[in-house]
Amino acid sequence: MTEQWIAELTALSELYRSAETEGAAEAVSHAGWHTGARLWPGSANGRLLAYNDSGVEAECVFREGERTLFNIMSTGYGSDTTERGFAVWSSRPGALGAIDPGVTRLEVADADGAVVQADIVAHTFSVDVDLGPAPQTVDEVFAPWEPPELTVRVYGEGDALRYEGPLLVQ
Repeated sequence: MTEQWIAELTALSELYRSAETEGAAEAVSHAGWHTGARLWPGSANGRLLAYNDSGVEAECVFREGERTLFNIMSTGYGSDTTERGFAVWSSRPGALGAIDPGVTRLEVADADGAVVQADIVAHTFSVDVDLGPAPQTVDEVFAPWEPPELTVRVYGEGDALRYEGPLLVQ
């Protein structure tokens, strides 16, 4: 099944990149896969969340001049969004994840009070905030890391505050 998902995600990511150059990348679907939120720091590198009608979820990691990498979760990321209204699936740089169906807005504030609004696509979000440099080696991936103090505010119907607290919890 994994090989099939990789082939489908490869086709989806190619369709996405084509649609992106035409300015219509937000509504790309292929073989039951749909594009979600993305982080694109202004180069050919970036990350895109994707989800399948079957419940499979994935992160597509675009790297300039290289093949797209896929982090595939066959039963979804399994992060419960009911209590906080969101769950982070991937971080550094920025953060990507899921939101509860009732969430209408998500924002992140740093220690100085600067606020960044998250992009919300379907049941996913992305927020381009400084979480420190992305790990470059396997050792860095597993090294202890102290995330910066960032506060997330999650809003629901009528712009009511549903949750306020740390973006990342260790």
